[in-house]
Amino acid sequence: MHPLLLTLAAGALAAPAPAGAPALAVAGDTLVIRAGTILTVDAAGTTLENGAMLVSDGRIVAIGADLVVPVGAQVIDYGPDAVLVPGFVAASSDLAQGSPAPRTAAPDLSAVDGFDFYATNVDGLAAGVTSAYINPARGRLIAGHGAVVSLGAGEPQARVLNADAAIHGAISEEARSTPGYWMPPIPATVDVGLGVPEEQLPRTTMGAVLALRELLDGVAAGEELAAYGPKTIADLKGLMDAGAPWRMTAITESEIRALLAVARERGLRLVIHGAQYSGDLAEEIAEAGASVVYEVPFRGNRGASDRGKGDDDRWPELDVPARLAAAGVPVAISPASGSPLRDLHFAAALALSGGLGKDLALAGVTRIPAEIYGVGDQIGSLEVGKRADFVVLNGQPLGGSPGVRATWIGGELAWKPKSGSSSGSAARSSTTVVSVDELYLGDGEVISPGELLIRGGKIVEVGRRVARPGGATVVRGAAAMPGIVDALGHLGLDGSRRMPATDFDLTQIVEPGDSVDRRVARAGVTTVVLDFQGSNGSGAPMLAYRPAAEDFDSLIVETPAALRLSWTESNRADSGSNVRKLLEKAVEYRNDWLKYAAELAEYEPEVVPPTFTLPEPEVDADDDGGDEDKKDDEDKKEKKKKRKDKALDPDATTGIWLGGLTPAGSEEGAEPVRLRMQLRLDGESVSGFLRCAALSSQLVEVSGNFATSSEEDEPEPHELEGTLTLHGKGADGPFTLTAKYSDILEEPEEDVTLEGTVAYGGADHAIAVTRQSREYPVAKRPEPSEDPKSPETPKGAPKEPRVDTKLEPLRRAIEGRVAVLIEVDRADEIIACVDACAAAGIRPVLIGASDALLVADKVASRVAGLLVSTTVTSGATTEDDGYRVSNRMADLQAAGYRVAFYSNAEEGAADLPLMAAYAVAGGMSPTGALRALTSDSAAMMAIDDQVGLLAAGRSADVLLLDGPPLEAGTRVLRVWVAGEEVR
Repeated sequence: MHPLLLTLAAGALAAPAPAGAPALAVAGDTLVIRAGTILTVDAAGTTLENGAMLVSDGRIVAIGADLVVPVGAQVIDYGPDAVLVPGFVAASSDLAQGSPAPRTAAPDLSAVDGFDFYATNVDGLAAGVTSAYINPARGRLIAGHGAVVSLGAGEPQARVLNADAAIHGAISEEARSTPGYWMPPIPATVDVGLGVPEEQLPRTTMGAVLALRELLDGVAAGEELAAYGPKTIADLKGLMDAGAPWRMTAITESEIRALLAVARERGLRLVIHGAQYSGDLAEEIAEAGASVVYEVPFRGNRGASDRGKGDDDRWPELDVPARLAAAGVPVAISPASGSPLRDLHFAAALALSGGLGKDLALAGVTRIPAEIYGVGDQIGSLEVGKRADFVVLNGQPLGGSPGVRATWIGGELAWKPKSGSSSGSAARSSTTVVSVDELYLGDGEVISPGELLIRGGKIVEVGRRVARPGGATVVRGAAAMPGIVDALGHLGLDGSRRMPATDFDLTQIVEPGDSVDRRVARAGVTTVVLDFQGSNGSGAPMLAYRPAAEDFDSLIVETPAALRLSWTESNRADSGSNVRKLLEKAVEYRNDWLKYAAELAEYEPEVVPPTFTLPEPEVDADDDGGDEDKKDDEDKKEKKKKRKDKALDPDATTGIWLGGLTPAGSEEGAEPVRLRMQLRLDGESVSGFLRCAALSSQLVEVSGNFATSSEEDEPEPHELEGTLTLHGKGADGPFTLTAKYSDILEEPEEDVTLEGTVAYGGADHAIAVTRQSREYPVAKRPEPSEDPKSPETPKGAPKEPRVDTKLEPLRRAIEGRVAVLIEVDRADEIIACVDACAAAGIRPVLIGASDALLVADKVASRVAGLLVSTTVTSGATTEDDGYRVSNRMADLQAAGYRVAFYSNAEEGAADLPLMAAYAVAGGMSPTGALRALTSDSAAMMAIDDQVGLLAAGRSADVLLLDGPPLEAGTRVLRVWVAGEEVR
């Protein structure tokens, strides 16, 4: 262990921060960064598994696999899947590139002077680039001197790692268009004229070599050369004396050979930039002691480039870095000129595809460019004493697109993906890649290995390997499967057995999940088809929703998802009569709409010629004396009308109320209290639901009365007053809320108060609350219509049928968008039920269906599925005195039926995986059991377009497992509901 670490360690271990939740560190703080893999990229290529790095004052203090954490250090654990690498170093960039100087040689042009220290550089930071060599300019033999800068925040001077990193120039094509140098004479006279431009070298490779030798001769002699301008030689000598290498662009073999000849002749430290055709010269470059910044011959975001059709035309080859490295040449990798910094990773991947080893490819974008530019003692590798510049990746670097989780510079967090807001699902949800050994899609197909991409609450891609967008979190595991669908459950009813009407808006009784809902979700159940434990004459509605959803946008799957009916009557002769009549009405109702649609398609509206209305003549201002008084009277009437409308508001008490509750006998004052009420008024009677943590942890059903009084003739402001009395049963038994209601009608959204007492637990407790919101937040609550009247039908147009809200769900069922669940048991009744549904174009889901096996050949293909008894296995003596254990679920699947597991319970839904595992232990196919938990359950309820399958476009309801589904010992490790992890 490092000696300094032993000194710092006091024996106590600091508690690690939650994985994936790094906090911004201030310089001077002591940090411990943990990751599953740390690639130091030092000369030895050290790799640490489950390693840690100690950072203090922006420097690396210690690094290893078994570090003792100093007392008080902040521990940031990125988890076992994270990979820590040094910050990437761009060997070439245009971040400071400006206009070239007029002279062919301008060594005094500084790249630092052209760099914007206040730019965010987020493009590079998001790709893990922490430092960059910046070009001063292009297009000259000597364009200036480049520098290496840090891309993080801080004082400009502290961000310059080497201001004189290289003498920057080129002998390639880019330097051969230097214009002639022209300086007008002062004063310009007729006899002197304006002068003529002086030709400047180079125009050819040999011209470049000649110019370089002239400049070097000038440096050796210490004499300025008039052809290159004043101070050029002095500036060049200063850079050479400081040890700056010559970073010269050369592409072709002839250009590279010419540079090597000058370097050997004059003893120059040479860095060849470009070098696309240097593979055959690898040995010569190595003998000259030169380094190479290889620029990949491909630039993204543009069309393809023709390479030439002649026999002598050479096409760039990607094996050049590998050949150079094999000869011992230090090779840094750079994207094509003009490319954004984010392309650095792709450039290294291209070099990798050309045969360069992974270690050398990674070093080519970290340690090697740092060493080439003289900053290898500060950056480029993770070693003690160096700057804490590092990148946290979701996977191995250069392996496809690993995704950057965080970029750190000098021990400070420089970039991480932004977390979404709660304003919408797409903005809220993060991007996650789930990568597993076995991906169970839910329909029987298994992809091994498999991955899925989650973004915006949806599954975006599924396959053996999926995209990894920037900032994506990669989660690895043994297996993954779709979230379980409880085909018939009661989670969310809180014990209520009230049967809603067929057209009741079920979204009003559910809300985002509490601790119980999340606990059920962590057991694997992400969707519940909410059943009210009964049926009614026109069908009991059922709601499909995600109890553990974080907000209303992702809460509802479908409403109604299904209707529940009963075929069997106590008098068997009447069985099915009500269902038949209802289906006949539904068919007739749908036919009316089909007829209307057909007539509307053929209808051609009458063309009415346009009419024009002349403007009213202007009225003299002196003649409108009475208009102002008349307007005031109209305003008063309008205000009075609004007050009257508000007094009749049927939701006068519905909403969110905040205030204080003072316990009886308390001397400490009021405690914060929050009421959420949704009440329906019927005259003075009131009923509905109330949620208040002080009274009960669950939704409470309440009833009572609400009497209001107001005097319409009172002078303004006008006040509506009343008394609200509610009775319910909370955690400590029955309670009664009695409060005075007060509403100043001039302020429709404010100054609405309730003040009174709550009697419960044998005492009266004072309560005073103010309404914060008129609306009780429910999922997809319909907006009230301002005008309930239907628009008038144009003359001659077909008349729209009347909307029957009780038949609408059945119309959708005939169209296959809503499931119809029918309770039926006997064989003859099953056949009759299926025949009646088939006549209406419906494939029902049968509940019970005790005799389903007896009529499988007649009905199996005509039903959507079965919800049979939860008794899965049974034993019986056979005719030959043997004993056989039958598995009802397996037998039904073998007969061609689709079956599903259901809980018929509230939080008992958490047992669904165990019920399926029990069925598998009793002989059911694991694949069939998984389908019965997921895709088949969803398909039966007509919601398989949203849940039940791991497929693109479906909701990201995903379970991460530590083994195959339903296998003994397999556990659910993590759960996502609509793309958000349930914690």
